[in-house]
Amino acid sequence: MSFTPEALANGSAIYNYAAYKMNMPEMQGISVFFKDAEGNVFHTYSCYARGVDMLNTAYHYLDLVPKGRDEAGLAWPMAWVRLRDEYGS
Repeated sequence: MSFTPEALANGSAIYNYAAYKMNMPEMQGISVFFKDAEGNVFHTYSCYARGVDMLNTAYHYLDLVPKGRDEAGLAWPMAWVRLRDEYGS
């Protein structure tokens, strides 16, 4: 999901069906739609935040190891994630 600069500034960003004061312009979310023969579009499924874990393969592996996700001491969950060019050598 992407949020407009105005929504971020005034705390009206809607995420997981509620208004949030956010400082990130994008958050994870999944939506599924169905289009019938007449062209009607139906929103059939949504999930946000931890609900998208089923598609995050890294978490499936982390959940198998002794320390699991080990996010308790982090500033926010998934603070360990980096873009491929942000890791040190």
